[in-house]
Amino acid sequence: MPDSLQEEKPQTKCEEEKKMVPSKRNGKHKSSEKLRDFYEECIEMSTGLESGLDQQRWFKVNKTERNKIKELLTSDLVANGSPSEVELSGESDSDVLEASKPNISSQRGAKDDTSEQNLQKQMEAMAEMLTSSDEVEQLILRNTGLTDDLLRGLATALKKSPSEVTVINLNLNQIGPPGVTVLLDLLQAKPHIKELLLFGNRLGDLGVQTLLSGLAELQDKKEILCGYSKQIPCSPVSIAIKELDLGGNGVGGDGLKVLATFMRYHSYLEYLGLAQTTCSDKEAWTTLFESLKGNTMLKHIILDESNLRDEGIKLFAEALKTNKSLIKVELDNNSCTDVGGHYLLEALSMRGKGTLEGLSLEGNYISTALMANLQQELGPNMP
Repeated sequence: MPDSLQEEKPQTKCEEEKKMVPSKRNGKHKSSEKLRDFYEECIEMSTGLESGLDQQRWFKVNKTERNKIKELLTSDLVANGSPSEVELSGESDSDVLEASKPNISSQRGAKDDTSEQNLQKQMEAMAEMLTSSDEVEQLILRNTGLTDDLLRGLATALKKSPSEVTVINLNLNQIGPPGVTVLLDLLQAKPHIKELLLFGNRLGDLGVQTLLSGLAELQDKKEILCGYSKQIPCSPVSIAIKELDLGGNGVGGDGLKVLATFMRYHSYLEYLGLAQTTCSDKEAWTTLFESLKGNTMLKHIILDESNLRDEGIKLFAEALKTNKSLIKVELDNNSCTDVGGHYLLEALSMRGKGTLEGLSLEGNYISTALMANLQQELGPNMP
């Protein structure tokens, strides 16, 4: 791991009246949208799709759809038995995450072997297509059972492809630390990639440390080569990930501290997904939230279902007071009470009315009266 991303010392983590402060959720699509078949879901050929934080993108799912998917999974109604035909998001429930993983029990061994063989054939066909196609802008491979080995073959084909891919969605798969090395190699070959969604994989602290250290190194190397050398030919496209989802990956204290260093010194992120990051290390959360105080790039953060409770909400609220770039915050299902709600209200008051466009607090324990006060601080920008 580069020295620049070694662990730093921190400079100093409603059911009663279930209400939600409305937020303009980034990239949600209608729950009535039909499930796509394998190739429609895996490869989105949409050259006219605009980029940007407020652009609606179908692969970022709303909660209504999430609940419907949960019902399908728990009732064994996954369409055609294909792991790629049910779409989940970087903020899915933990029980849905577990239900969506491929079944590897001995009772279904034969079926799993067949599924793996079919997946292998599908990936080989996709790799062949990618090698020659110049129309692929978004590679969507969510919930397909993708492993490190399968990712390696696909990445090899994508590196040879004339397509300028901007989005890689690998949510809900089986990618671990070995796959991170493959992704870093791919990012170096395809600098147009700006969105990397890895929710619900198996990165752990090691995978997150490897990814963030590698990203920092790639970005810093690019700046040095292009900034100080006129003899070395440089691509006009800089390596800079704008949207990153690391939620649901079992990230602990070490991973959060490396993320804090990345956010403080190397980040170009405008969107950061950390849903279901249930780390209990208070020092690590403190370090991460401290790093956000001086960050001027991040606009949208998801911290749903991370067990922050009032103490963690207080730490985040302190960062929110001074961070003026954040405009969308999601804190659903964090066991937050009126105590944490008042910390948020104080932060919003200090920022000024209308400086936060979206604050989602669904599934917490905040009273109706306090929710009304929070709504008032959000100002006229809210619907």
